[in-house]
Amino acid sequence: MNSNSLKTVSPFAPPHMSVQDFIDLGLTEVAYVKPVEMDGRTAYAVFAANGQQLGVMESRNTALAALFQNDLEPISLH
Repeated sequence: MNSNSLKTVSPFAPPHMSVQDFIDLGLTEVAYVKPVEMDGRTAYAVFAANGQQLGVMESRNTALAALFQNDLEPISLH
C-alpha cells in the first residue's frame, strides 16, 4: 500500500480549478433573467453567470430573446 497519497492520482479526478476559473465558469455560455423594480414597474434584468447585470428589458420574453440572440443559454435559479 502506498503511504504517500500525493504520488497517487486517480485518472477520474476532476481537474484542479482556481477560484478565478470557478468564477468564470459559464460566463460566455449561460445567463439568467430576474424580475426587478424600475420606476415603480416590473422590468426583467439579464445577468451573466457571475451576477453581472448585462441589460434590462421591458418583458420577460424580450429578455429571453436577447439571450438567444447572443448565444446564451438561459438557466433557472431556484
